[in-house]
Amino acid sequence: MRPPGRIERVRVCATGDLPLNEGREVRVGDRPLCVFRTEAGFHALDNTCTHMGGPLADGLVADDTVACPLHDRRFELATGRAVGHDCGGVSAYPVEVTDGEVYLSVAVFELGGETLTAAAVPDTSVGDPGPAEPEDAEQPPVPLEDESPEAAAIELRQAS
Repeated sequence: MRPPGRIERVRVCATGDLPLNEGREVRVGDRPLCVFRTEAGFHALDNTCTHMGGPLADGLVADDTVACPLHDRRFELATGRAVGHDCGGVSAYPVEVTDGEVYLSVAVFELGGETLTAAAVPDTSVGDPGPAEPEDAEQPPVPLEDESPEAAAIELRQAS
């Protein structure tokens, strides 16, 4: 279980800052994320490819996926799941658009007297963003409260 915390909304860009079918790197605390705009809306993922660390924000967007610009590893924009490779998925984050502004959620925790910030709250309604499973395979949600304090501390970043 994670230590008690609060959720804060963080503005990452204006809707007009992002052309259709392109991505941009944004930083929440010291964590690099990427935001994409598609006809389906806005999506946010970790910006680091699980294969060799390429910047997903610079990748090509097609068919609801982004391809890493280094070695063409693809990830679903809505879920972060790996498509056609076994390097693992990336975290996908909920995005909210209000009055032409794009927002992500940020989890802030107090741990051992320090204020720590998780980059964003993963959208657990889509399950674990691991390797893609067949379409008929059911993916159970991964509730945040099931994570151990050790696992939560790994993804936490010290607040700036």
